[in-house]
Amino acid sequence: MKFFWKIYFSFTTLFLVSFGLFGIWMIQINFEKSYQKALEEGEQDNRMFQMAFEMSYQNDGIISVTASSVVQNLAGTGDIYRVYGSDGLIYQNQETGAESPLWIQLTEESPSGYTLIRENKRTWLVYACRSVLNNNIYYLENMKDISDIYLDRESYYDWYTVVVLILTVVTAVLVYLVTHILTHSIHELSSTARDFTGGDYGARAREQGSDEIAGLAHDFNEMADTISEKMQELEEQARRQEDFTASFAHELKTPLTSIIGYADMLRTVECTKEETFEAVNYIFQQGKRLESLSFKLLELIVTGKQEYDFRPLGAEEFIQDAVRLTETGRKEKEICLTAHIEKGTVIGDRDLLVSMLTNFLDNARKAVSEHGQIRIRGRNQAGGYLLSISDNGCGMEEKELARITEAFYMVDKSRARKEGGAGLGMTLCSRILDLHGARWKISSIPGKGTSIALWFPGRKEGSGE
Repeated sequence: MKFFWKIYFSFTTLFLVSFGLFGIWMIQINFEKSYQKALEEGEQDNRMFQMAFEMSYQNDGIISVTASSVVQNLAGTGDIYRVYGSDGLIYQNQETGAESPLWIQLTEESPSGYTLIRENKRTWLVYACRSVLNNNIYYLENMKDISDIYLDRESYYDWYTVVVLILTVVTAVLVYLVTHILTHSIHELSSTARDFTGGDYGARAREQGSDEIAGLAHDFNEMADTISEKMQELEEQARRQEDFTASFAHELKTPLTSIIGYADMLRTVECTKEETFEAVNYIFQQGKRLESLSFKLLELIVTGKQEYDFRPLGAEEFIQDAVRLTETGRKEKEICLTAHIEKGTVIGDRDLLVSMLTNFLDNARKAVSEHGQIRIRGRNQAGGYLLSISDNGCGMEEKELARITEAFYMVDKSRARKEGGAGLGMTLCSRILDLHGARWKISSIPGKGTSIALWFPGRKEGSGE
């Protein structure tokens, strides 16, 4: 059953049951009051009957005369009065009325009482008492017709049944409207959820008011925002993986095609010594490029999937190691490198940090022309160590900075391949920096150069060192 109908039937049933029980209770209370009043009047009449009878008997001394005079005086009330002796009925004011065995049941221990008699759709309240006069026992009985009390109750029930039926219709309509208003927001939220499930990831629920449904709509919107963000991240990740696969296949295909072509030429064609050297040298260069690519891929895959021994390292030591490893390439282009390194401590893995800095310096070397400049600065700052690498090379556009950490992404592919690059260096650097909890920022101006700032915390997060 839908939530709408659950609310509808629950409210309608609750209202009708409550109203019905309340009405029955009120009718019954009114009946009880009338009934109690009739009992009190019947008892009072019976006492007056007894008192008048005993006083009259003392004056008259004749039971038949006493009974006749007393009953005639009381008969104006419309009730039935009877006087019984030990042998039976002595006198009554009316021939009508039901016979009551109550007087027979009276004893010395229980000299009075009352009962109800129903006859021909009429209800009689009978009161009787026992009176002893001159050692003779007499029974005085008065009967009161209280049928109106029961008829009134039945009339009230009939009237109330009609009222309940009318209220049922009115209540059903009102509860339907109220339920529709209350569940309208839920229907909207459900519709939005179906739209979202159907692929409309921009669908959002309206947040109206401050009740629980508005809170649910707010939570749904937050969930939808989170899912949309995650889906965008997954789509972006899938795109990067596709680009990675395509780029990787291309990076393998290019040198392999050249290697196969030159090898086939050496195998099938008789070449001169110079041609043979050129072919063999090209095969060697492309083989080294494939080797470098495989090493970079292996290092990229392994990084972040194994435990590393992070320990305090002298900043100037691993920086100088990276400078020495890239010295040969700089000499070929007569690049000037200036370094100002303060003594400081970096918590990390030496091999990873050297690999990272080597990639940064190698990228700077590729970016500058002959006789270019590369500057390295290192100093203690803000409880950590700040390292900056800048060059006066070709620089990059702003849109390219956002993608330089993607695998196989190259700003200038022809220059990168000429220099032996594969577009994996910055991806690897980003992974290494994340492992060390470092922050970094790249700024670049096309035609003027690039600057990279790296900040290493004084101690690695979560480490006790």
